[in-house]
Amino acid sequence: MKSNLSPRLKKSWPYMLVTGLMYLALPFAAAYIEMSLQAARGVIFNLTPIVNCCISIAIGYFYGKRCGRDPIMPVFCAAMFLLCMLLYYGASAWIYIPIAALSSFVGQCFGNLYKNR
Repeated sequence: MKSNLSPRLKKSWPYMLVTGLMYLALPFAAAYIEMSLQAARGVIFNLTPIVNCCISIAIGYFYGKRCGRDPIMPVFCAAMFLLCMLLYYGASAWIYIPIAALSSFVGQCFGNLYKNR
């Protein structure tokens, strides 16, 4: 069966799937924590964007190690955080959009560096 996907997207879809699931699952879980844990809910909800940026670095590293540097992953990370911002955080979290893209790019650079060794 012939696929219409480009080879670049064929290599990157598992990384995009994991990134999308992690970006959407963490704030979803933090938003629906039991009401008895209200104080913990606030702390978890405020730390989620930082955890998402760390996830971007880790997935970007593995993506860069396998596929090299590619601008598709930072753009995807920025788009996923934009979606999370619209769904969960509000307009005050816009600063994390370029941070998520930059952290994915930094992870790719480190992965590409270790790919060549």
